[in-house]
Amino acid sequence: MKISVPREELLDAVNKVKSVVSAKSALPILSHILMETQESAVRLTATDLKVSIECTVDCSVEEAGSLTVSSQRLSSILSELPPGDIRLALGDNNVIGLESGRTETKLFSMAPDEFPPVRSFENVEPLVLEQSVLKKLFMKTSFAICSDQARYNLTGLLCEIGGGKLTTVATDGRRMTLAVQEEGIPDGIDMKVIIPGKMIVELERLLADEGEVNVFISESQAGFAFDSMRLVTALIEGNFPDYDMVVPKKHDKEAVLDTPAFVEAVRRTRTMTNEKFNSVRFQLESGNMVLRVVTPEVGEYKEDMPIEYEGESIEIAFNPNFILDVLRHIESDKCCFVLKDPTSPGVIKPYTEGGADTYVNVIMPIRI
Repeated sequence: MKISVPREELLDAVNKVKSVVSAKSALPILSHILMETQESAVRLTATDLKVSIECTVDCSVEEAGSLTVSSQRLSSILSELPPGDIRLALGDNNVIGLESGRTETKLFSMAPDEFPPVRSFENVEPLVLEQSVLKKLFMKTSFAICSDQARYNLTGLLCEIGGGKLTTVATDGRRMTLAVQEEGIPDGIDMKVIIPGKMIVELERLLADEGEVNVFISESQAGFAFDSMRLVTALIEGNFPDYDMVVPKKHDKEAVLDTPAFVEAVRRTRTMTNEKFNSVRFQLESGNMVLRVVTPEVGEYKEDMPIEYEGESIEIAFNPNFILDVLRHIESDKCCFVLKDPTSPGVIKPYTEGGADTYVNVIMPIRI
């Protein structure tokens, strides 16, 4: 293998794929990037056996072939080299020669046939979506993905398509977030899969605000192809909780709040909490909400906030970080705070007049 490629483009591709490389893998080959030539390009692949990322870069191919190279070492070297073309050549004994200007580096490699294969999805019909739509849905819900591996079926994002709409749901047992997209979702498709949290993080990082993405779904794997990128992941097996049963149906206390003002108020209360005592009390009464924090050995905090509310007085406590995670993704100027009693979960959602709920967040309260 012998190629010539612009240093900036190669470095960008290396940094895009190497994020899935594990520093502590038991298989040495997994610390490497596989480079394979195409007609006038080179494809870079990295994997941890569960998530794989491929990126294709245009280059001049003098001699076709493939090689593997340490992802961290290649990234470090390219970062220090000046702009210009990089020449890569695989020599005897799997030694890679890397030349840039008057600089010449030799790197030890591993046999390309040791690198694990990545699913191609050649016979799978893709679902075509807008990149911006998928990225937005993921970002609105991924913060609630469970990090506890003991609850494996919750460590991913549920993606469900049916009835001409795409629904994404995440929960960690203490909160649940649900987002729905109808525009641009094709009819006649029924699908329900759980995509691992690590894959969602990578897609949020790499998806653009324009262009399309081809989504491939098989029994046990999913693929996403867009621009010069292709990502493949194993799907999470198991059952996801029935999210429709989690969303409260009989809450009768609904307050309308100014979203930016609510964000600022909750952020101020958080300054008076600590790791052991991380709760804020919300007392709703006619036309007003009182936010109160009492933290032993720290102090107390109280703030009044005007709201649109005419129901019975109620006091309930929540983790302020959970509240802020939701409010950061509400784009409307007003939001709804829906409650039943101090021990039932609360609901936060954008304020809409007569429209369907397309973004719903359920949060469990903290016992007062």
